[in-house]
Amino acid sequence: MEQAEDLNYDFNYNMFLAKTMLGNLDSLTDRQRVVKWMKKLTTCNKSIEEMKLRNDFMYYLVLNVQNRELRSPFTESPPPGPLPHLANLLPGGSTAADVEGAGGWADKSSHHEEKPMLYQNSPDGGAFLAAQPIPRCGAFCYLAVVSRSPKKAEED
Repeated sequence: MEQAEDLNYDFNYNMFLAKTMLGNLDSLTDRQRVVKWMKKLTTCNKSIEEMKLRNDFMYYLVLNVQNRELRSPFTESPPPGPLPHLANLLPGGSTAADVEGAGGWADKSSHHEEKPMLYQNSPDGGAFLAAQPIPRCGAFCYLAVVSRSPKKAEED
């Protein structure tokens, strides 16, 4: 139950941000489309997984409003029914990202590429990194903080 409360808190915070920044959009049509998306996302709370997906959509919606430009999938009205997987709707999204734990690198043989070293060494196969926004310009930085178990620290 605590996880649902945390997800709802995050969603409500991002909803507040989106409402506050709605004036950033010059186009009335864009503002109306954002309101439709917010109403749709408000109804997506049937399960923890749906709430996580809803929060992902809300996060990207806030980024779009903040950047004063709607990008896919928010350039269209929200789809009827349940939310589709976000990776399929975002620019550069891939059906390979649907494979659990694949992080966009589901099958080396089908892509004829080797996973980047960062993905190879990641405990989740790069799934976390694949879900992160990639800036249009600038740099992407990843920082991980880990701790040693007390026994191992004593040995060193």
